[in-house]
Amino acid sequence: MVRKTMRYLIGLAILLLAICIGLYYYVSQPIESKEILCHKGNLIHRLGDDGTVYIKVKGVSCVFEKGMIIIEEQL
Repeated sequence: MVRKTMRYLIGLAILLLAICIGLYYYVSQPIESKEILCHKGNLIHRLGDDGTVYIKVKGVSCVFEKGMIIIEEQL
């Protein structure tokens, strides 16, 4: 009885360890930020190298269709 319980506990511990290692690997992957994005019809551009600050480009609008950004000048 004890031997069977220990097998289940050890199997569960190994499974949890594998899940934790996989989750840690997935979470630790760096997120690449894009240089130019189209967000709600506004063209935004990344400011600096850290990838956390974006600025809105005035005078243009954009549409994202079929994997392409279509930029239009506003008059």
